[in-house]
Amino acid sequence: MGIRRCMLAAAFAAAAVGATSGAPAKRKRPYRLPGANVRQRVIWGSACRMPEGPGLAFGGQDQIGPDGRPHTRLLVDGAWKPIIDDLRKRNPFRTYHDQVRAVRTALKDARAVARRIYFEGMAADAEAKALAAAVAPAQGKALESLATLAALLASPPMGGEMTAYDAGQLAFAAAHLKAAQELAKSYAAPLTAEVIESNRLAQVQIELAAEALDAEPPARALSPVVHDARTGLYVLFGGDHCEYLTCDTWVFDPTKKRWFQRHPKTAPPPRANHTLETKDGVVTLTGGYRYANSIGYMGGQYIDIDDGPWTYDIEKDAWTGTGTAVAPDTRTYRTAPFTPLSYMQRGGKPDAAAFQARLEALPVNEWVATNPSHPLYMNRDWGTAVIDPDRDVILYWSGGHSSHGGSDVPHFHFATNRWELAYPVAFPLGQLYSNSSYPAGYNFNRRPWVTGHTYQNYGYDPPSKTIVFTGQMRDFFVYDPAVADWVGRKAKPKGMVYRSCFYSLTLTATPRGAVCWTAQGGLFLYDGAARTWTPLKTTGAKLPGASTDHSTLCYDSKRDRVLFVRKPYGRKHPYDGRVYACDLKTGAVTALKPEGAAGATRITGLDRGCYDAKNDLFLLATTVAGPTVAQAPSPAGAQPGAAGPRLRIPAYDCAGNRWVALDIRYKTTTRGRRTRRGFPHGHSSGIMYDPKRRLIWGCTTRGAVHVLRLDAAKADPKVLEPPPAPR
Repeated sequence: MGIRRCMLAAAFAAAAVGATSGAPAKRKRPYRLPGANVRQRVIWGSACRMPEGPGLAFGGQDQIGPDGRPHTRLLVDGAWKPIIDDLRKRNPFRTYHDQVRAVRTALKDARAVARRIYFEGMAADAEAKALAAAVAPAQGKALESLATLAALLASPPMGGEMTAYDAGQLAFAAAHLKAAQELAKSYAAPLTAEVIESNRLAQVQIELAAEALDAEPPARALSPVVHDARTGLYVLFGGDHCEYLTCDTWVFDPTKKRWFQRHPKTAPPPRANHTLETKDGVVTLTGGYRYANSIGYMGGQYIDIDDGPWTYDIEKDAWTGTGTAVAPDTRTYRTAPFTPLSYMQRGGKPDAAAFQARLEALPVNEWVATNPSHPLYMNRDWGTAVIDPDRDVILYWSGGHSSHGGSDVPHFHFATNRWELAYPVAFPLGQLYSNSSYPAGYNFNRRPWVTGHTYQNYGYDPPSKTIVFTGQMRDFFVYDPAVADWVGRKAKPKGMVYRSCFYSLTLTATPRGAVCWTAQGGLFLYDGAARTWTPLKTTGAKLPGASTDHSTLCYDSKRDRVLFVRKPYGRKHPYDGRVYACDLKTGAVTALKPEGAAGATRITGLDRGCYDAKNDLFLLATTVAGPTVAQAPSPAGAQPGAAGPRLRIPAYDCAGNRWVALDIRYKTTTRGRRTRRGFPHGHSSGIMYDPKRRLIWGCTTRGAVHVLRLDAAKADPKVLEPPPAPR
């Protein structure tokens, strides 16, 4: 009998349809995967097509599908036919599976609340009360359900159709639920990182139980499928879930049209993009990659494994090889700083009292770096940051292009100066560090992939207390900070759907709902209850469209209006100083010509800004070109004196309808002819007003956080003067 091969080559293409051969050369150093063709619907998948006609396709990401998965497909009359509905219909464990998944989600959500309390750095008695009120009831109910399911699956009602395999799967799932019970710890003060992490590990055990009860193997990418002629079975091993690698073994029986999970005593270590081939009932595995955990700029995230070959005897259900075997169904996650645990442990237990003392001592009119104990490391350029005043955090969904491309949303806690990571980071394989080839749709956890840039295309929606991300072309996505996870996806209205919309869709929070500004000058209002966008009808002046890199907006809370600033794209087109205002009560748009508009040509950028209700200013995160400010010594307790030239910061004075330049101190350094300015500004920053503390916060690419106590009257506001005429 000849050898049958199926693999995913290093230069994998879209769905990797068809069996191929020849392993890529092994690389000793971390490398970047080549990109898939995102114009095809399914990417990163595998298909094994036999010469005589039949075939099986599995794995990969469906960029349009509601759960991000293409599911199991059979080759019927030359066309790939999904059979997931039939598989689910005939799955004897479907009810159990759904119940186990529900417990998993309930415990995940309870852990999110406990973790948020941990990062708030409360005193022990306050922490105990918060846990008792907000966490204990939900966790207790979920643990009761977990215990009930564990007992039920350990001793299921034996029906006449129960096979030995079915009984074994139930026992396997019950064992994982039992392990989850042992790992699940009650949250009690003083809350520790170890208790929270133990509960995360319990979630993993519950997920493994649910996978055993599902109608098909769990989602994965770059996992080859191979057909064995002797047994007639298709074999699947390992793969990349994008935040973890696995080493599980499954077979598909085409005569029974059913997947069967195998339970060998040991298995090769987790991997993906490996090669499989079969001969006479034996599968041979070679190669594959593991995670490199690189944090360098545009660094390689993968490194080849060279520990083979491994062989799998299908009938004996046994793996053998010269490498180091591991327990089957093992998951390998990325290490720090891509894990929630590293953010909890570094810096010790958060302490709100200590940081609040620092905030009370802030100098006036000086940007001060807070230096969180755990930075974000990988650069998260080309985005912004938004404030969630209801949970007292900054939400930072930023990256794309040549920067961080994960689907995580770090939370910065104002109370303790700490970043929180809610779940392990998932990367979109070979699509990292590109602009136009990030995938669309959901990843395997129903979380959206970041777009080529995030710019200002997401924002906070106060009525629903969620954030909405509009950067993908077809759909928008909803993130709920209460459970620290993405919770929904719906189609965008026509006016918000256009190519490269991630560049220009620009959002701001208002009490009526998030407002989105389009490249065509349209406005849309978000209804969080219905999860719909409604066009805002405007009258009066024509509102220009949002311009990439050269526009921003904010909500003026004193006048219930949205303010817009914008200039044409490119450095050759100066800003004319005009400010547009849209009255949210009437929809009337007014083109304001402020005093100092002629001097607005000196504003060096129109990227990011915020409305400061205390000072009634629209503050821009940029500088004013022109004379530098005289360097005065910093107040006691502030940063060291600046080492380079310092420029003023522009703001629109809402009450006076004028552009002013403020003398706000910040640290500067010089390197050659280049001056680095130590405050949030430019394309990779976000600034926001904190109404609770009446402070302005900002963060930049690697999670560097700055805070400003602004007193405009003491900042020597000067109306912007035109630049001097050329001699």
